Amino acid sequence: HDLRPRILDDIGLVPALEWLADDLTQQDGIEARVEVDGTLPRLSEEAQLLLFRIAQEALRNVGKHSGATEAVLSLQAHDDSLEMRVADNGRGFTLPRDVGDLAATGKLGLLGMHERARLLGGALDISSKPRRGTTVVVELPVSAVNRQVPKGGSARRRRPAS
Repeated sequence: HDLRPRILDDIGLVPALEWLADDLTQQDGIEARVEVDGTLPRLSEEAQLLLFRIAQEALRNVGKHSGATEAVLSLQAHDDSLEMRVADNGRGFTLPRDVGDLAATGKLGLLGMHERARLLGGALDISSKPRRGTTVVVELPVSAVNRQVPKGGSARRRRPAS
């Protein structure tokens, strides 16, 4: 079965992210918006899905835990990378010292975002302090953003039959 949300195919990544932001505003009363700085490179389906899922989890966390009144999701292309940032003005929290401690502290959604970013050779950084809000930044290398995986899902080569 396909775990790719149909909205990505129907309207594309940026409108799908705007839909997530609108949903946060309607469901949780948090003023959310999407900002795109410059022209984004053509994104592989894999990169679109990864960015959508990270944004979905980050915005879900804003709605459930932050107490924020405002959230901004921004996308920016750099020469060698694509950056997506989700920032809120909420209550923030104290981060564990190590990414591996996220699971032990019950922050499985944050751990999942880290793992998703690593799938495409990217990095995810979370900064938060009590009463200072939270910012989640994912940075993907342009090489990963444009990489296409063959339909069928596996990039492995088949062994010839003997």
